[in-house]
Amino acid sequence: MRNVTSLLDKLLQKYEKSVRPGIGGEPLVIKTNMLIRSIGPITESEMTYSLQCYLRQSWHDERLKFDLPNITEVTLSNSFLKDIWKPNTYFLNGRLSVQPNITVPNAFVRIRKDGSIYMSRRLTINAKCPLNLLDYPMDAPVCPLLFGGYGYTTDEIIYRWPANNKSGVEIYDDVTMSQFDIASILAKNTTYSSSVGTYSGLEVYFHLKRHIGFFMLQTYLPCTLIVCLSWVSFWINRDAAPARVLLGVTTILSTAAVGLIQRDGLPRVPYATALDVFLNVCICYNLAAIIQYAAVNYFTKIIPKEGSTSDDEDVTTEDTKENQNGVNLSKLPRKTQSRCLFLFCKCLIGNFRFRYDMVASADITSGNSVSNIDILSRYIFPFSFCLFQAFYWAWYLGLKPY
Repeated sequence: MRNVTSLLDKLLQKYEKSVRPGIGGEPLVIKTNMLIRSIGPITESEMTYSLQCYLRQSWHDERLKFDLPNITEVTLSNSFLKDIWKPNTYFLNGRLSVQPNITVPNAFVRIRKDGSIYMSRRLTINAKCPLNLLDYPMDAPVCPLLFGGYGYTTDEIIYRWPANNKSGVEIYDDVTMSQFDIASILAKNTTYSSSVGTYSGLEVYFHLKRHIGFFMLQTYLPCTLIVCLSWVSFWINRDAAPARVLLGVTTILSTAAVGLIQRDGLPRVPYATALDVFLNVCICYNLAAIIQYAAVNYFTKIIPKEGSTSDDEDVTTEDTKENQNGVNLSKLPRKTQSRCLFLFCKCLIGNFRFRYDMVASADITSGNSVSNIDILSRYIFPFSFCLFQAFYWAWYLGLKPY
C-alpha cells in the first residue's frame, strides 16, 4: 500500500489533466461498451425514455505507466478521476441524465502497468425517443441513444465499439418492460459534421415491440361489445322509441368515454392512430344504429298499435285536398317507391306526400309488424363489422405496404 500510494503521488506530480493523452500524435481511441441494467418507462406524451446502464470506457495514457513488482493493475475510487484526464462524453439526445451518488458516486477506474485506463460509471439516462404513432398500439418504436465527445474532432479523439463485440451493448437477462419487448439492439460507429469540424460518436438503437394485450382487454374488446350491444335495438319493437333511442345514445357515449381515457396519455399528433381509427369506426356504427331507427320510424312505422292512423306527422293542405278529391293513394306506383335511393331521398327532404301515401295504403288490421329494414340490418351490421375487423387486424398486423 505504501508503494502504491507513493506511485500515485509520483504519477500525478507532473500530470496535466487538462491535456489529452498523446497530444500532437495520432487520434486517441476511446473504446466503449455498455451494460443495460434496466430500461423504461417510455413516455408517449413527452416522447422520451429512460434507462440505467454501466458506461465503460477505456483508453491509453502513456503518462500513467508504472512498474511495480507483482502488480499489473490498480483499482482506484472515483476520487482519483478528479486528478486525471478523462473523456468528456455527453449524450446528444439526452435530457436530465444523472449519475447516482448514493452512497458514493457510482464510478471507479483501473490503471494497468502499460498505461491502459478502464473507467466505469453507472448512469441514469433520460433521452428523446421520436415516436411514430400511426400504428399505435401495434407499433414497434425505435429509441436511439446518441453520444460522443464534446469539443474534440476526429483528428484528436475517435470513439469505437469493441471489435470483439458486435453490438458493444449488453443487457441483463432479467430486464423486462411492462409495455414492450426488446426485439433487438443495434449499435454502430458514426461521425457528426458541423461548421467547426467532424466529430466521432456512437449510436445505439433499441428496437421495441409494444404489448397489445392491455389494449385488447381495456379498449378493443369493450368497444366491440358496445357495438354489438347497439344491434339489440334491431330486435326491439319499433313502437318502443324511447328504448331504442336511449340504447343508441348510451352506446355512443360509452365508446366516446373509452376513447377519451385511452387518448389521455398520448401526444396531440396531427394524424389518426390505429386506435383512433378503430374507435371512430365503432362510434360510426353506433350512430348508424340510431339513424337506422330513424329510417324505420319514417318508412315503416305507419300506424300506432291500436290501429288508428299515425298523428305524429303533419299532412299538407294540398295533400289533404288531393285525397278529398277522390285520388286513390293506394294505387300510386310502387316500383319507384321500392328503390332504396328514392326512399332515402324522400326521407332527407321530408316528403309528406310520400308519408301520407304510405299511411293511406297501410293495412290497419295488421298494425306495425317487424320492419324489413330491421330484418335486413340484423345481417348487414354484423357482417360489415366483422369484415372491417378482419381488414383492420390484417392491415395493422403486417399486411400494409409500408
